[in-house]
Amino acid sequence: MEGPRTPRDERRRAQHNEVERRRRDKINNWIVTLSKIIPDCNVDSTKTGASKGGILSKACDYIQELRQHNHRLQESLKEVKRVQMDNEILRQQVDELKSENALLRAQLQQGGGGEPLH
Repeated sequence: MEGPRTPRDERRRAQHNEVERRRRDKINNWIVTLSKIIPDCNVDSTKTGASKGGILSKACDYIQELRQHNHRLQESLKEVKRVQMDNEILRQQVDELKSENALLRAQLQQGGGGEPLH
């Protein structure tokens, strides 16, 4: 059985309540912040606002969407880099063929001093 509460107990209880209230306020403020940065999740969109659980759910969904989008962008970037490398190889081949072509033209102009063309 509990005895009478002492002033010390009351102070401790009041202090604990204040700490707990501040903790809840911080959590609530972060949830409101989330609701403002998550698309289609603004608390002010209705009179009562979205539920905390709804906001957190939408935040998780949005993070998943961002991760998937990020993955697709990374794959696209890899493909772009592969195409750039292929393009560079093709440019080098074109340059080599241009040089060879110029050499063969010069030989033809000098009277065909090179090997016969088939």
